[in-house]
Formats: sequence, structure tokens, C-alpha cells
Amino acid sequence: MYATSTQKREWTYTPEKLAAMRMEINLKFREKYESVIQPEELSLFVTPEEELRMQRSIEDAALRFADKFRPHMWPSVKWTALAFFKRAFLVWVPSDTSIRMVMMACFYLAMKIDEFYITIDGFVQNMNVGDPRQNAERILKLEPELMKVLNYNLTVHSPYRPFEGHLMDMKTRMLLLNFDLESIRLDSMSFLQQALQTDVPLLYPPAQIALAAINYGLHAQGKSNEILREFLRKLIGIEEDSWDARNDHPQDLEKLEKTVTRVDQIMKEVERNFVAVTEQERENHKSQLFRMQNLMKELDTRRKAAWEAGGRIGQEPGLVQEEPVDSDDE
Repeated sequence: MYATSTQKREWTYTPEKLAAMRMEINLKFREKYESVIQPEELSLFVTPEEELRMQRSIEDAALRFADKFRPHMWPSVKWTALAFFKRAFLVWVPSDTSIRMVMMACFYLAMKIDEFYITIDGFVQNMNVGDPRQNAERILKLEPELMKVLNYNLTVHSPYRPFEGHLMDMKTRMLLLNFDLESIRLDSMSFLQQALQTDVPLLYPPAQIALAAINYGLHAQGKSNEILREFLRKLIGIEEDSWDARNDHPQDLEKLEKTVTRVDQIMKEVERNFVAVTEQERENHKSQLFRMQNLMKELDTRRKAAWEAGGRIGQEPGLVQEEPVDSDDE
């Protein structure tokens, strides 16, 4: 259950905590090379905000990859893969990794975790770049590194199961609705897809994300917020007279209002932070990452030269992997 899961304990944050973590790893990355970098090269070091936008670009491409994948990929696999990806880049830095190949490793690991069986050969056949044999080798090489950075917390609770549960409950408890609840499904699934390109999976419980998806679907059909509020009232067990000042269970009303507020927060988070990635932006990110990767090779050479010139004191730079064991050379 989510309430006792590692997801809640170790991988759910506040927006402020996420921003602080991203700033910290960005600064550590800069400090790693500050002794060997030239002033004119500083412009290639991106900000945490720019790194996050690079991640969004990869997430966008990954979801298009997932939609075209054959056999048809389960929605839960997509959610698990992108959850792994988001968690990994709270430790790793996009500029210092093969970010696209890390995403592919996240998908392949997610398929194993969600028991969506496919061989590595079948997986790489769906990739439209690179040599299949080399892609397979790189994914399998990254997999243990990925599990390590995830602290082996591999169970991901997605909102798809609670969404189905909530929808079934609504159909059972709200018999007087004058429309087919199934009509919201397409818009609700679209909302969840957009949520995957935001920080929502790192901020909120899956059951509340599912409620937000239902409310989004209702809004898309021109329905009132009162439908969700009425459903929650029935779900919590608040009687018709609970709105009376003599209500003996104010905690139930408080729970209702907190849930409605949280649903609104999730919807606003997606609306505010989901930004479709343009083809031009995607190409710019590819170019930027390519230049950064080339600079990293040069800086690592300088670090080693400085270590040798300094009498080889301490650990040799690069001897112990500081980041994922791969390079972005597609």
C-alpha cells in the first residue's frame, strides 16, 4: 500500500525540497570541474531549470516511444518508467549522463517490475536509433547502475488502479447522474499523460492524482465541481445533515475539504507546468547535450592531467564511476 511504501517515505517531496535537491546536484557537478574549466566554457553549464527542461524533452519523446511500442505498452509501465527516470535525476545530472539511454533503461526495468514481459531483443527492435546490439548492451549495462541509484526501491504506485476504483465507485454510488461516466475516460487519460511531464508523480499520492484526473475529465465534459464533491461526501460517509452546525463529525468535513483542495492543487500543477515540447526545442537540447558531452571528455582529460601533475595524490579522476556508466554518443 502507498501509505507504508518506500514511494511515500523516500520519493515524495515538497516543491521546495525538489528545487533544493536539483540545485544541490547542479552545484556539485559544477564544483567537480571548476578547477579545470575555462571562462569561455562556462556558458555550456546549464542551470537546474534548463536541466529540468531537458528532462521534459526526453519525457515527451519517451511517451511518444511508448505509444508506438509493440506490443501495446500498459499505462502502468509508462508511469513506472518515468517515475524511475525522475527519481534517477534527483541524483544524476543530465549533462553528465546518457539521458536518452537512461530513459530506455528505465523502460526496460519498468517492464520487468510490472511483469510486462519482453526480451531485450524485442525491446531494442522498437528503438529507431542506434545499432540494436549496441543498444541492448548499453541498456543492460545501465540497469544495475539504475537500480543502485534508485536504492533498489522498485515498486511504483501509479494512479491507474485507483482511477478505475474511483470510477467504479462513482458508477455504484451516483446512480442519478444523467451522463455516462465512461465519457470522461479519454480526457482523464490525457491528463495523466500530461502529469507525467511534470513533478506531480514526485509530489502527490496516486489516489489523489487519480481523483484529479477524474475531475479533469468531468471539467472537459462541462460538468460541475460539485459532482466530485458529492462523490467524496458519499465515499467518506458524510450524511445529508452533516452540513448542519450540529454535526458530530467535523473531522469528516475537514477531510472532505482537504481532499477537494488537494485535487485542485494537482490540476493547477499540471496546468501550470505542462508545456508541450516543440521540435525546435528538442533539436536544441540534442545539440546542447552533444556539445556538453564533448566538453566533459576534455574536462575529464584535464582533471587527470592535473592529478598526475600534482603527484597523483588521492583517487584518480574517473577511476571510480561518479555517474552512470555510459556516454551519450548516439
